Amino acid sequence: LGYDFGTSGVRCAIVDASGEIVANPPGYSWGVAGERAQEASDWEEALFSQLAALPADARARVSRIAVSGTSGSMLLVDGDGAPAASRGSPRISGGRLLRLGLRMVGDCHIGHPVRSATSALAKLLAYHFESPLAGSERLAHQADYVASRLTGGAIASDWHNALKLGFDVRALRYPEWLTGGEIGEIARGRLPRVVRPGEPIGPVSDKLVAKYGLASGCLVVGGTTDSIAAFLAAGADSVGDAVTSLGSTLLVVQLLSDVPADDASTGVYSHRLGDRWLVGGASNAGCAVLREQGFSGDELARLSEEIDPLAQPPCTDYYPLSSLVRFPRPDENAVGVLEPVPESRAAFLHCILHGIAKAGGRRGCRSSICASELRRVLTSGGGSQNAQWTVMRQALLGVPTSRAANIDAAYGAALLA
Repeated sequence: LGYDFGTSGVRCAIVDASGEIVANPPGYSWGVAGERAQEASDWEEALFSQLAALPADARARVSRIAVSGTSGSMLLVDGDGAPAASRGSPRISGGRLLRLGLRMVGDCHIGHPVRSATSALAKLLAYHFESPLAGSERLAHQADYVASRLTGGAIASDWHNALKLGFDVRALRYPEWLTGGEIGEIARGRLPRVVRPGEPIGPVSDKLVAKYGLASGCLVVGGTTDSIAAFLAAGADSVGDAVTSLGSTLLVVQLLSDVPADDASTGVYSHRLGDRWLVGGASNAGCAVLREQGFSGDELARLSEEIDPLAQPPCTDYYPLSSLVRFPRPDENAVGVLEPVPESRAAFLHCILHGIAKAGGRRGCRSSICASELRRVLTSGGGSQNAQWTVMRQALLGVPTSRAANIDAAYGAALLA
């Protein structure tokens, strides 16, 4: 069984040993307001609502469970694993003291992906600046916390979620700059145990096994991030395969490589995937821009049919951003460019789609620091359903580009399990 906790809601899927989907109930939606503000209780409600929605006969066969979540979503928990009562809601966005945390991280380790705006470590430090951390308080990523609700045990994280916490995915340990010095004085004892994605964390509690009819001895395993779960679902399996995931707020580009590559100047970093690496980054160029510009689903479908994806749009310099730029050219002062606006709505849509395609185009997938040559691009996320956008991407990249075989990150989490 795989869970995916994403920006807009939660989905789950059960697969069998051959990778075939056994059960995949309708997802659980946060609603528009919930996309920016959630409680830990919302995560638990979604977790158990989706579990209850699965057919009883399928639940009875579940032997392993993995959870994917957004690595930037985190909270503080007390020694018993419950949310720290005095700390309020989980942190999804940065908070007013995030800059202080980022500055402190930057002073200790320049160039590490932990310096990103979604850094869990910077958020931990921001909590401390608000009020010194209590002795029992510990950090938990979204996926860590959800998994602990299944086991009833201690918090454990994974290589993927812990990367932006500062975990060294090459040496497979927390580095000295994180366990010593000024940051170490704050973070020591607050950081979760880290396991390989897919490695057993512990069994589902007897209480939940009995309540939901899960297989006896069902294990919860190390999870992953939502974007990596989408990569696993897409079917990329060879060096040189890349997956672009276009969601409501992010355009994520990941390339399967033989070697890692990191470049803070371009927002590129590497996740460890077994003995290979996922090299890539994320940009705040996403489908939210279309919603902000008033395009309905029906209008998008109708106007897309009017676009010639191989033709140049009226404006080729659009940069469709919803917030902070992180990739392929990090710039906290950047603003979106959606002008001039053509008279035709179809032409306006063409310009926006072209701008999003450029954001994940040559500068993203064809980064010169990636040792493995780009050979194929698979597209997941909501944007993958637009055939015109796929053709634009192929023209920009010059390699075969198609919709992924499966675009459900919950399916990818199930494959990981």
